[in-house]
Amino acid sequence: MTKDYIVLFRGSSIEAGRVLFDLEEIGINGILRDQQTSAARSGFAIPASADEVHVLIHQDEHDKAKTTF
Repeated sequence: MTKDYIVLFRGSSIEAGRVLFDLEEIGINGILRDQQTSAARSGFAIPASADEVHVLIHQDEHDKAKTTF
């Protein structure tokens, strides 16, 4: 599944939320991947400097997303 998705955006969670909102406006469902939260829920610790989230989209929707961003 992961190989079918590409990273469209890397940045803060606030900026990623805006990107997800804009994607939904044009009919694209993005995925938010937050390494720090995922690690904490799994019982692992990662440094606070890794406060970067990724917005992923399906590779078939990349051209449509590029016209917006």
